[in-house]
Amino acid sequence: MTVSIKASLCRLVAFGALLAGVIWMAHAQQGPADHGAQLRGTYVWSQSDPEFGGLSGLVMADDGAALHAVGDTGWLWHASVWRDDAGAIRQITTLSRTRLRDNHGEEVADFRADAEALAHGPDGRLYVAFEGYTRVAAFRPPDMTPEPQNAWDRFRGLWGNRTIESLAIRSDGLMLAVVEKAEDRAYRTLIGRKGDWQEGPDLPTGGGYDATDATFGPDGRLYLLERRWTVLGRFATRLRRFEMRENAFDQGRTLLETRPGELGNMEGLSLWRGPHGGLVATLVADDNFLPFHRTIVAEFDLND
Repeated sequence: MTVSIKASLCRLVAFGALLAGVIWMAHAQQGPADHGAQLRGTYVWSQSDPEFGGLSGLVMADDGAALHAVGDTGWLWHASVWRDDAGAIRQITTLSRTRLRDNHGEEVADFRADAEALAHGPDGRLYVAFEGYTRVAAFRPPDMTPEPQNAWDRFRGLWGNRTIESLAIRSDGLMLAVVEKAEDRAYRTLIGRKGDWQEGPDLPTGGGYDATDATFGPDGRLYLLERRWTVLGRFATRLRRFEMRENAFDQGRTLLETRPGELGNMEGLSLWRGPHGGLVATLVADDNFLPFHRTIVAEFDLND
């Protein structure tokens, strides 16, 4: 290849990259696509603790003044949330971090440590879903003795990464787990009742997204958080809402869809009621313990 051709190609690539950047910046300034969710605010949660990061599951208190979160290395974080008069987060202060324990009462590590989802049950317990050694366990902080919610080998076919990524608990105690990767344009789900887990209805998807979290709202509908990764290393976020009737989901409604790079690697989702009764969705990003990623907490007011 001649020098002139190489130079032309380099200029073309540079121009393409510049144009892509300009287009992305223009889109970013427009903000997330609004299908029923209005941005309340974003906050970057940071601290010097080397154990902090990798957050994948979130539970916000009913009044939005405190939270629990779990992460990839097996820590449970408890923090207070200070808000301004408009309800936007201004400060998150860690109150405690506690190591999760496995089914034998040992502190989790390695294959047993990857906590990917967190849910608050109607019985007051916190429920954690793990990847790696895939399982679901309940905890009653500050007592971290686990209460297994499945036989030790029930999910053996799912052991490893990209398995159960989402855990939602309905007001009647029904548990719904969602497998991260879709197959044939649908996510596989599992339904648990008192330790007995059966195959659940498929959850429709599309657009190249993976499931990262789910929760049942006070309206009884399922809210699903999804992530799509692009070749430029940016993440797009989608939030959808589904009606669950008998043993089937409808096609769902998209409430939020961001362009790549507008938020982060959003993996945790929690719903709560604001002071005026409106439904608020709080999302948290997994920074993957990488210096160029951030633990972003983003909140959206949802239209009921």
